[in-house]
Amino acid sequence: MGNLDTLKKKIGEEKKDPGKKKAGETESVDMDQVEKIVSKMKQKYAKSGLEFEEVKGKLGEIRNIITEGRQKELEVQTIEDLLDFKQPMIRRLGKVYLAFKNPLRPIMKMIMGLPQVKRLDYWIYSANMKFSLQQYIAITTSISIIVFFLSFVAIWLFLLIFGIDLALQTLVSFLTAIMIFAFAIIICLLVPRSNAVARGDAISGELPFALRHMATELKSGIGLYRTIQAVAVADYGILSEEFARTINEVEEGTETKEALSHLAARTQSKALRNALMHIIRAMKTGGNLSDIMNQIAREVSFDLQQKIRDFAERMNFFGVIFIFIAIVAPVMVSVLGSIKNSPLPLPINIPLDILTMSIIYLVAMPLILVYMVVYIKMTQPKA
Repeated sequence: MGNLDTLKKKIGEEKKDPGKKKAGETESVDMDQVEKIVSKMKQKYAKSGLEFEEVKGKLGEIRNIITEGRQKELEVQTIEDLLDFKQPMIRRLGKVYLAFKNPLRPIMKMIMGLPQVKRLDYWIYSANMKFSLQQYIAITTSISIIVFFLSFVAIWLFLLIFGIDLALQTLVSFLTAIMIFAFAIIICLLVPRSNAVARGDAISGELPFALRHMATELKSGIGLYRTIQAVAVADYGILSEEFARTINEVEEGTETKEALSHLAARTQSKALRNALMHIIRAMKTGGNLSDIMNQIAREVSFDLQQKIRDFAERMNFFGVIFIFIAIVAPVMVSVLGSIKNSPLPLPINIPLDILTMSIIYLVAMPLILVYMVVYIKMTQPKA
């Protein structure tokens, strides 16, 4: 929420000094000098072990900023900067990678070659995670290698109880740890996308109220920029944070329409993206923004009501299934198991011995119930 505190201070200063100019004035730049700067940065990254393809996008952004004369604050984050993070866990993971940088570098390059990494920088940006792509891959490498060694030791000690041959025990532990290692990498690479989608869901939940707020501000004669500022400093959670990022872009010299386009590109809220497209279109062609905001707010609220109604209908049928699996099925298995293990002669053979019943009660049913809970959590309407 640091952006909101900074923005509030800026708005307070602007109210005291309304004639204050914005940053972002353009100035001419020698393109030869720009190319020299970019060339030096490439050499610096190469010495640090960074791949050119990863730096390419950032260098392109730097070139555009310099040639356009924008006074934008730009920080090139390296793996060493992980040691300066406030979170103790991030600092420890950074220390692990830097302590074993040479043996871990091939693993990091292997992770960089995975298809999930192609859009990972976008998801990190969309989730507003304070990492560069290089930093996040280093964190993923540290987590996965720690998980590998811990799982290897745990599985090896567990198999030691059964008195298995030492070579076979080590092989099974190693192969299982490799599988867990790969699973940990995949989970880490999916986290930014999951966080970005969660932010989008949170935004969509607050959007109808924020749009009505904006419609009221616009109808009272306040301009769009001041209206966005009002939403940014209001208590709309993630939506206020994203509007604060947009205001910071405008303060750094970006046009309002372009800053709103950036917000539409990075958000995972379809409702907000649709609203921003209408706002940008109205700014280009002219139109009553207040009426547009109210209309979009009504549409978003109606869509949310429809999703809640559909979810409630699904849960009616789902409740019947849950009762059968959680109550009826265990009782049936218990009764059949008792009959099977009784001394009475049976006309048919019931395949329910003690081991089978233990697997059903201790493994199968808990997994089914966990799956049902996860399914409900994933399908419940968030926006």
